[in-house]
Amino acid sequence: MRIKGIIGQRRAVAQLEDELNAERLAHAYMFVGPRGVGRATAAQALLAAANCQAPAPDGPCGSCGPCHRLAAGTHEDFLVLAPPSEARSSQIKVEAVREAIRATGFAPFAGGSRMILIKQAEHLNPASANALLKTLEEPPPGNILVLTVGDAKELLPTLVSRCRKVNFLPLGAEEIAAELIRRGESEAHARLKAGLAGGSLGRALDLDTAALQTDLQRLVHQLGAGGQALEDWGFAEELVGAHRGTGGIDREGISQALDLLALYFRDAAVAAAGRGKLAWLPGPPAALDIENACRAFARVRRAQGQILGNAAPELALVVLLAGLKEAPIHA
Repeated sequence: MRIKGIIGQRRAVAQLEDELNAERLAHAYMFVGPRGVGRATAAQALLAAANCQAPAPDGPCGSCGPCHRLAAGTHEDFLVLAPPSEARSSQIKVEAVREAIRATGFAPFAGGSRMILIKQAEHLNPASANALLKTLEEPPPGNILVLTVGDAKELLPTLVSRCRKVNFLPLGAEEIAAELIRRGESEAHARLKAGLAGGSLGRALDLDTAALQTDLQRLVHQLGAGGQALEDWGFAEELVGAHRGTGGIDREGISQALDLLALYFRDAAVAAAGRGKLAWLPGPPAALDIENACRAFARVRRAQGQILGNAAPELALVVLLAGLKEAPIHA
């Protein structure tokens, strides 16, 4: 039987299909890879294939009771644990883990298999991780545990050793663009989001391209307008202020704004190389030679790393603007 509904990830899908069809699914899996590339989707698709009451060679039927309930998010044997927020300090509490573990003491309500999906397992605190150990080693029959994580090194080695590893890779930009178009995006917006997504469909779906394009226009205008460091500082304060909320500075948001600027210079480089068809942004690229475009791209990436690494974002932006003004920027 095939596992359906997963974009790309041919190697991961092939591994899971082989194990499913050979009736040797593991009791615990660790799906390793970037966020937004289909790890949780693959877990749900695996459970659908394992529990479908009328399977076909090309995959689950999609119309039986288990398939319907999984698609609707109401399946009683699909339990999902996740950190309560996106903050790095957010934790999956031990009480939630223990409650899920208690469920494994009972047979699956609908027959078939039960799955406990622990999303972003790197957010397990020490007590939560230790509570999982025995269950991962000897889970009751009919239960499959799946942990998703960006890097296996972020988990306790004792957890890693008890799971079968499945690797998930970043998606290709063309794959992301095709899926966005299928979901109703215009080709221009789909290509723009795909170029900014860094291989993550989830990130592409979350992008506000209108806001990012406004930030890009302001950045390019500031570069073209010249001005002194004091004026650049005022501009940087305004840009950072737009990404400041009650929880502090949204460094990811500032980095996303600079992602578009990096793409702007990347397009300038491919255009200078005579490969303008490979550009991702709409409109004419910046009129730069390859050397200056590549240097500008590297400066933007360096500033992003500094901002995400807790440098003062205003200072990082001012230094970036000063460096980019060393070469003429034409909108």
